[in-house]
Amino acid sequence: VSGVVTLLTVAFAGRLFFMAESGEVSVLRVGGWPESYGIVLVLDRLSALMILLATLVQATTLWFACSGALEEEEERNFFHPLFLILCGSVNWTFLTGDLFNLFVAFEILLISSYVLLFLRPDKFSFHEAIRFVALNALGGILFLACAGLTYGRYGTLNFADLALRVRLEASSWDSAGLAILLLAVFGLKAALFPFFFWLPDAYPRISPAILPYFAGLLTKVGVYCLYRFFTLVFGDALDSWLSPWILSIAGGTMLVGVFGALSRWTFRKILSFHIISQIGYMIFGLGLHSVLGLACGIFYLVHHILVKSTLFLIAGHVVSVNGRDDLKGLGGLARSQPIAASFFLLTALSLAGIPPLSGFYGKFGLVLEGLSMGHIWVVAVSIVTSLLTLASMLKIWNYAFWGKPSHIDGDQGRGSGTLFPIGTMVFLSLAVAVGSGPLMGFAEETGRQLLDGRTYIEAVLGTEAGLHFEQLNKAKGQ
Repeated sequence: VSGVVTLLTVAFAGRLFFMAESGEVSVLRVGGWPESYGIVLVLDRLSALMILLATLVQATTLWFACSGALEEEEERNFFHPLFLILCGSVNWTFLTGDLFNLFVAFEILLISSYVLLFLRPDKFSFHEAIRFVALNALGGILFLACAGLTYGRYGTLNFADLALRVRLEASSWDSAGLAILLLAVFGLKAALFPFFFWLPDAYPRISPAILPYFAGLLTKVGVYCLYRFFTLVFGDALDSWLSPWILSIAGGTMLVGVFGALSRWTFRKILSFHIISQIGYMIFGLGLHSVLGLACGIFYLVHHILVKSTLFLIAGHVVSVNGRDDLKGLGGLARSQPIAASFFLLTALSLAGIPPLSGFYGKFGLVLEGLSMGHIWVVAVSIVTSLLTLASMLKIWNYAFWGKPSHIDGDQGRGSGTLFPIGTMVFLSLAVAVGSGPLMGFAEETGRQLLDGRTYIEAVLGTEAGLHFEQLNKAKGQ
């Protein structure tokens, strides 16, 4: 059943993507209620792209899980319904057009992820479990407080309506405070510096069957929300005073992630720290707040979702076959598992940004745009991070794949079925590299649509509101 539902979801996501490709923004008013009170679902280029990526990762993760990655009977009994709930809540975050329903989607996402995490209670200590739940609960409370403050101050929770009312405001203190609070909420979800510390200890303990989806999508929900809010609602703040702070957070996120990866000696913990460091590149694009900056950030987002999910699929395959992922306990995998080794080498080089693989194009564009806008120190940090990423990936290669064979004899036949979903994801990653030109063109149009905001507001509130929004932007730009 879960397989049929997933295939239908992928087909539906493809249909939504082609609907949004023209630049049209589609709106569904649930129950016909006015925008200020009812549930509004909005589909534009960015949300359609995210849903398509999410469903592709959903399909390959489910394929991987059903190919032998589910280890325990309790996991097999509860995995499928919980996984579909998790995937549905992720897609909901990409479609919702108001703050309260975004909060509801976040909570459903968190509850389902808690249960999926603790299907393996032996892998989590009590202290780690409490820390993970408490931090996310704190984020939820802060998010709910933000929603209440927003409604109390502006009388609306609808994104489009809120963007218009924030532009109308003479004083910026209230909107500045709200922007900082939401930056903290979404920064915690995206594992930005300094809110990253919950991720590296939690992710390596998650079941290999679900970890590729967690690694590829859950932090990107926070990134998506940052892109949505800080272009549509808080674009003025980003132009006037917030951009240097965003760029500083991006640089800090890159550095703490890559240095954390360099200091670790287990496969999945290194990859977990690299989730953090690579998020920094996406936030770098947001901080530039230009069409090309946003486009390169979005391109890198696409690359990272596919490549990071693939790397965790490979890590899960290695654990499934060998029963461990500590680098010093592995070795010789290039000889015993040459297909998995080839897949790892391709995706590792792509993560480091080696041309002509997909990771190069987004990073190169961010470097060029950062230099043209004078943000030399962030560019330097991004280049250093890329070099250190390569070093940490080579450490995995040298110890796990190229090193001396370990004394552990893995069950080589056990993981053979999991190579097919891994190969599919590698193919998609290579397709991004081959189709980098059209994809970058789509990303540029998406960045332009995000910066403009008028088409989004017109679709939700009407033509008059869109014109008013454009006039306010021109007046503030003078």
